[in-house]
Amino acid sequence: RGRRSGAPPARGPPPGATPGGTGRGRRRAASGGRHAPFPRPGLVPTRLPVVPGPRVCYPPSRSPPGHHDGPHVKIIQRYIGGQLLKTFSISLVVFTFILFMGNVIRILDMLERGVAWNLLSKLLLSFIPYLLVFSIPMSILTASLLIFGRLSADNEITAMRACGISYLGIFRSGILLALALTVVSGVVNVVLAPRAHYAMRRLRSQVGAQSPAALLEPGVFIDYFKPYQFYIGQKDGSVFKDVIIYEKLSDGRIRFLKAASGEIVSDEAPKIQFKLFDGTMEEPPREGENTSISAAFKTYIVKMGFDEEEGGVPKKMADYTFPELVAKIRNWRRMLPSASPMMQRDIRRRISITLTEANERFVFTSCVLAFVLVGMPLGIVAHRGETSVGAAISLALVGLNYAFIICVEALQERVWLHPHLLVWIPNAVFAVLGPWLTWRLDRR
Repeated sequence: RGRRSGAPPARGPPPGATPGGTGRGRRRAASGGRHAPFPRPGLVPTRLPVVPGPRVCYPPSRSPPGHHDGPHVKIIQRYIGGQLLKTFSISLVVFTFILFMGNVIRILDMLERGVAWNLLSKLLLSFIPYLLVFSIPMSILTASLLIFGRLSADNEITAMRACGISYLGIFRSGILLALALTVVSGVVNVVLAPRAHYAMRRLRSQVGAQSPAALLEPGVFIDYFKPYQFYIGQKDGSVFKDVIIYEKLSDGRIRFLKAASGEIVSDEAPKIQFKLFDGTMEEPPREGENTSISAAFKTYIVKMGFDEEEGGVPKKMADYTFPELVAKIRNWRRMLPSASPMMQRDIRRRISITLTEANERFVFTSCVLAFVLVGMPLGIVAHRGETSVGAAISLALVGLNYAFIICVEALQERVWLHPHLLVWIPNAVFAVLGPWLTWRLDRR
C-alpha cells in the first residue's frame, strides 16, 4: 500500500532500541515472514518442506479402503445394536402386556366364579407363545423407527456419513439383529405357537367341564360348546337373560333359539344341560322344501358337551404344527387321483386352506426382517425421535399388513386365486420399499 499511495518513508528505530529491533519488526526479521510466530529463546525457526502429491477425496457414499474394518466403526455398530436391542426389549414387554391384558380380565372373571387357580395359571402361560407371533414384529419395527429417527434428529447419521460410513455399515447391526429374531420367530410360529394354542383350547375345555358357567360370559359370542353358539345379554347370579343360541344341525342348517331367560340345571362333566324359559325357535326349511318351522316354548332343554376326540377338543388349523400341515397336504394329494370329481373339488379346497395356513407361518416369520428393512430408512426419512410418532407409524404398518392377511384368509377356499401366494404380497412390498428408500437416501 505504501508503494501505491506514496506513503512517507519508514521511521527509524526508537532511541535506545537494540539493533535487532523490538516488537513486530523483530518478529518479522527473526522469522523471515510476515505472519510467522515469535520464536522462543534458544530455538531457531524453520520452515517445513511441502511435498507435492495428489489429494484423494472419497464421496460420502464410499469409504477409504479398509475403513469399515476400523475399531471406530465397530464401536458405532455396537452402539446402534445395543440401542436397538434395548428398545426392542422394552417394546416387546409393552406390546405383549397390552395384548395379554384382554385375556387377564377374562381369567380374573373366571377366578371369581370358582375356577381353580392352578388351571387358570396354566391358561395364562399358554397365551404367551401365541401372543409373541404378533408382538415380536411390532416391537422390532417400533425399535427401528425410534432409534434411527432419533439418530437422524440428533444429526448422528449426518456425522457418520461425514466420516465416510455407508448406509450399509450403519444398518448392519440392525440387519443382524433382525436375522437373529427371524430365527426366534420361526421357532415360535412353526412349533411353539400351534402347541400353545391347542393347549389353551384344551385348558378351556377343562374349565368348561369344571365350571360351565365360567365360560358363559354376557355380551360376547361363545363357541366352546359345539355345535352351539351362545350369546347372553345379561347375567343376574345364576340366571341368564336375553339368551340367543345358534345350533348347527347335521345337514348344515342353522336352528335359531331365543329365550327371555335361562339357567344351568346340570353340570356333570363332560355334559351340561341349559334350560331356556319363554322363547321361540325357528328352523329353516330342508333342501327341496319350502316350509320353515317356527314355534314358541315355555321351557326348552339344551344338552351340551365336549367332543371326546383328541382328548376332548378336536384340532383346528391353527393347532397344527408345520410338519403336521405338510403331512396333511401330502395325504390329500395322494387321494386326488382316485377321488370323484365332486370329491376332488373338496380336496383341492382343503389343500388350499392348509397351504394358506402353512404359508402364513412363514409370512409372520419373515415379516420381522421385512419390517426392519423398511423401518430403518423410514425412521431416517421421518426425522423424528418421539416415541408417539414411532409407535403410530409402527401400528399403521402392522395394521395394514395384518388386515391384508385377514382379507386373504377370507378367500382361502377360492383355489383359483392362489391365496397361499397372496399372503406374501405385504412382505414383498416391504422388502422392495426398504432398499428403495435406502437408495434414495444415498443419492440425496
